[in-house]
Amino acid sequence: MPGKIILINTNRMRPRVAPIGLDYVAGALRSAGAEVRFFDLALAPRGWTFPLKKLLDEFKPDLVGVTVRNIDDCYFLSGSFLLRPVKRLVSWLKQNSGAKIVLGGVGYSIAPLALLDYLGADYGVWGDGEDVIVKLLKSVAKGRQPMAEDIPGLVTKDAVALQRSELDPDRFRLNRKLADNSLYFRMGGQVGIETKRGCTGKCIYCADPLAKGRKVRSRSAESVADEMEELLSYGAWAFHLCDSEFNRGRNHAEQVLSEIVKRGLGEKISLYGYFSPKPFDLDLAKLFVSAGGKGICFGADSGSDELLSILKRDHSARDLETVVIACKKAGVRIMYDLLIGGPNENKKTMAHTIRLMKKLKPDRVGVSYGLRVYAGTALAQMVKAEQSACAAGSMHDNPELIFPVFYLSPALQKDGLDYLHGLVGNDKRFFLPAQVSKKQNYNYSGNLFLEQLIKKGARGAYWKILLDAHS
Repeated sequence: MPGKIILINTNRMRPRVAPIGLDYVAGALRSAGAEVRFFDLALAPRGWTFPLKKLLDEFKPDLVGVTVRNIDDCYFLSGSFLLRPVKRLVSWLKQNSGAKIVLGGVGYSIAPLALLDYLGADYGVWGDGEDVIVKLLKSVAKGRQPMAEDIPGLVTKDAVALQRSELDPDRFRLNRKLADNSLYFRMGGQVGIETKRGCTGKCIYCADPLAKGRKVRSRSAESVADEMEELLSYGAWAFHLCDSEFNRGRNHAEQVLSEIVKRGLGEKISLYGYFSPKPFDLDLAKLFVSAGGKGICFGADSGSDELLSILKRDHSARDLETVVIACKKAGVRIMYDLLIGGPNENKKTMAHTIRLMKKLKPDRVGVSYGLRVYAGTALAQMVKAEQSACAAGSMHDNPELIFPVFYLSPALQKDGLDYLHGLVGNDKRFFLPAQVSKKQNYNYSGNLFLEQLIKKGARGAYWKILLDAHS
């Protein structure tokens, strides 16, 4: 018997998001013969410490796994740090159980050493968790001292060198049998699916290569479609592709979509995802629609070729026009995500980008103002060299930048936000950086209006739900 483990979902952001990573890890643990229990803080009532204490006392786990999905809300105007409750949870677990505590999740992998120290756990999992957690549980259950040198992906406080865990996802059957995905679908309006891990992009600001790795590990199209059929059997039919950018690489994206079409699932589901503006054309747009595709969020970032080059994006402003034309012909709705305030941004480049969006007329435009700075990115090096661009947060006493730090071009720091609002005016296509607002706020976390729409039956990507509500 490999041992006993309790997995705890700590993500209490609303609308509720199904803990896809814990689902996948639980499948690997159960396949190895482990006894697995689940405690979901997102769905737990007040006074949750009492049922958790009862579970700890009765089950007597060897290991408790605590997931970290988000370090903060990545939103410049709030800069909300989310890990203090997790820190308190780890402390409470130590006081109420003799089990070892291990951290994991995509948020944890952004800063594995600093977060292990800050949160006070015994171990961490850097990267893909399915193999690491099984080996760690076996070691702990047998009373052995696990060594990071022997288990790639394991993080310990005294490790000499760390190795990221990057696995072939098809080594494991990635099923969705841990969390109540039927309930999450009703509460969250959609359920996520992962078709690959890792990102080869070189964007100067992005945490995805840090969290998920730079080597792409793709799932077979058949396994992705199997998972969709499983979730359909639970009553979930609106799916969000959780890949960093689904169409990179294109061949794999086409294989997945073709398998969905082959099984006739395109007539039963609504599909959404994050895409890159390149590679993309009418053929891919049509295939996406045939597979149930209803909406795509493209990482446009800017309408300025100069700024796109600085951000190390591989598409151009012309590609943004090609995307809009293709999507309109195929009948799929789109949103462009903009990043305003990066290096060399000024009022002129900002105005150029907003004018281009108004000319192209995508269905929605999401505007992020200020860039979250992550340790290990080129942007972090820029901020160190140009301290004046650090508009919020501090680089000092901030190991691996776990506390929110934001970059904003000095040219915009005085009145850039007001100027942006003036450029957009009353154009309802834009989600603007603002405090909580029913119509134009671009911070989904804690958006009560969005939650009300979902409660009334709205389903799909959040931007699409809000678009429909104000059409």
